[in-house]
Amino acid sequence: MVGLLPAPEATPSLWRDGPGADGTGARRADALLGAALVGAFSLVMVIAAVVLQVAVTDLRAVVEVAAVAAAAAVVLAALPSRRLPRWRLLCFPLLLVAAEVALSVVTTGVSAACTAFLTLALLYLGLTQPRSAGPAFAVLVAPAWVLAQQQWSAGVAVRLVLAVFIWLVLSDVLSVRTARGRMTTEHLIAQANTDVLTGLGSRLLLSDRIEKLSARDGADEADGSALLLVDLDGFKAVNDTYGHAAGDELLVGVARRLRSVLRPGDVAVRVSGDEFAILLRGDIAHAGGIATRVLTSLGEPVALSRGHRVAVTASIGIAGVAPGARGDDVLRDADMAMYEAKQAGRNQVAVFEVSAHDRLRHRLELEAQLRDGLEAGQFEVYFQPVVHMGTGAMVGAEALVRWRHPHRGLLAPGEFLDVSESLGIMDRLGGQVLDQACARARSWQHVDPDRAFSVAVNVSAPEMFADDLVPRVRATLEHSGLPGSLLVLEITERVIMADATLAARRLAELRRLGVRVALDDFGTGHSSLAYLRDLPIDIVKIDQSFVRPLGTDHQALALLRSIVGIADALTLDLIAEGVETPAQVEILHGLGCQLAQGFYFGRPVSAAEFGAYLQRPSPAGMAPVVP
Repeated sequence: MVGLLPAPEATPSLWRDGPGADGTGARRADALLGAALVGAFSLVMVIAAVVLQVAVTDLRAVVEVAAVAAAAAVVLAALPSRRLPRWRLLCFPLLLVAAEVALSVVTTGVSAACTAFLTLALLYLGLTQPRSAGPAFAVLVAPAWVLAQQQWSAGVAVRLVLAVFIWLVLSDVLSVRTARGRMTTEHLIAQANTDVLTGLGSRLLLSDRIEKLSARDGADEADGSALLLVDLDGFKAVNDTYGHAAGDELLVGVARRLRSVLRPGDVAVRVSGDEFAILLRGDIAHAGGIATRVLTSLGEPVALSRGHRVAVTASIGIAGVAPGARGDDVLRDADMAMYEAKQAGRNQVAVFEVSAHDRLRHRLELEAQLRDGLEAGQFEVYFQPVVHMGTGAMVGAEALVRWRHPHRGLLAPGEFLDVSESLGIMDRLGGQVLDQACARARSWQHVDPDRAFSVAVNVSAPEMFADDLVPRVRATLEHSGLPGSLLVLEITERVIMADATLAARRLAELRRLGVRVALDDFGTGHSSLAYLRDLPIDIVKIDQSFVRPLGTDHQALALLRSIVGIADALTLDLIAEGVETPAQVEILHGLGCQLAQGFYFGRPVSAAEFGAYLQRPSPAGMAPVVP
């Protein structure tokens, strides 16, 4: 069974449903309608009695019984729709008994006793056994009519008809209200367990089924159960491109595809947004096969209205359902596995492991600590020198961020930059680095005003494409007093590839501020030569992967010779990264590369240490300048 629940059928009834989840409005409507019908019929009987010239005593009996019946209808309809306790049912016969006893003081005889018995019997059976209406009517009404024919009395006839009508009204009220209450309960349960858009089950149904399966698996663990969490890749892009209506159509289409791969007994639900889940019997290996079928099924484009066809992929996480497991815990484990699948490149399947739980917990802790650290000013800027290999003089520095973690000490960028980017805080972090770097560079200018000492700051993709990048750089330069020509902004090919057109426009705006632009990690991306030709770039930084093999790899030497020739032809400055040995310095300088940075010249150090080195005289020759 796929988690598709039919909507409950409406039950035709004389009694209408009122507002309110607890049925209060419906009970009030029942009370008023029941009382009105009994009262109206009683009035007709009174008029008939007057027309037939019924005795005053019999007329009073009609009025009394009608009043008691109306009161009984009101009380019965006002009661909750649950099964009525026996002691409450007995209240209504007792009321009529009291009325008949009072009546028997005035009118005595067989007719009064017969009418009292008939009224009580019919009313009691109508309240307790509404489905036996036909047999009860046949058994009790027929003898009463025979008796009435032998001892005719207008009062007896009026009472007889009135009692039958009271029984019909009250029994119908009770039976219809019970059916309506049952229907309303089933309808609410169905609504809670069904996703309105796709017709699949809901998250509530999933939790209930998981707990039932885990309880059953505790007795028989051989079969096992598994949960697949399916998250659509790029669903937001569909909403943004074609609109939310098209997104809803896509979700309905995906739900239809999921149903097509399930077996009887499997349950498919929509968890939230673009997340679906499949609960199935079987081990992890079987679940992996189902996950592969799901990916294959989703591989075909989904046809939308207005002729659109959308191809969608999914990342799937699989978690086993352990005996006694709670629904939320299993869903959490599957969500962790799904996250691992997305990290692996999307359109992938991953199985939950305990190590994944530990990694996710560490990541969540790191995210919280990053936010706190940003507010507390725990990020510092370290500086690595850029050296002219001909003179050994420092001509600039690259600003590199470090996180002084309160418990783990100084952390390198590789331990937190990716998380910072996914959190969306790179613009704030990059802003802090830019402010500190420009302020320090300006202060070092005062040490040696004649030295044109530049500082390079890395720019991430979120910063590059943010609308406030250029105004923020302009404001930082104005506030620090640093000339734009002494600021170098470094971007990687990966950043440019995200949107080359926008990147070119943004770099041109930055150059109008006097800022220079460096292409970082040159040679590690794609179409590097096209970028050199088309983008407003001033400096090319040769990636260390080309520098490291120098002296042992002739192909690396040939590549570097070509890069130097291209830079000279385009009048671009070159900086070699990752220089660590005197042999590499000699080769690079011989090729015509003038600038370099790396551990041979100095490791990244704090701003205070770097400022102290700047105050020393420039060393003669090519020697380390920062220990």
